[in-house]
Amino acid sequence: MYCPKCGTQNDDNNYQCTQCGEILHPVSPAPAAVVTDSGLATLFPYKNGPALAAYYCGVFSIIPFIGMALGIIGLILGLKGLRNAREHPEVKGKVHAWVGIVAGGFFGLAYLALTATLVYFGLRG
Repeated sequence: MYCPKCGTQNDDNNYQCTQCGEILHPVSPAPAAVVTDSGLATLFPYKNGPALAAYYCGVFSIIPFIGMALGIIGLILGLKGLRNAREHPEVKGKVHAWVGIVAGGFFGLAYLALTATLVYFGLRG
């Protein structure tokens, strides 16, 4: 191998030129560390706020009096969180979004039907 600076012939495995000290084989940079998600990111999708909020709204929609509002909010946020997880797979949160959609939709509609029934029979008499 010839030195690009002074033209001196060097052994192929020399790091520097024996004549001028020019570096012959630049050291390649170390490969970048691969960042992996922690288990916590899978358990709690903190990067997907709508999915996490939908989960809690869906779970707490079982509480009477506030269940209808939380259920509807959980349903809407679950749909947003599911769309966010589909567009950006690294944020995770599909299961949390589905829990918000199913539980929020079920309890929201159940309380809506219960309220409509009570109002109907209350007005009749």
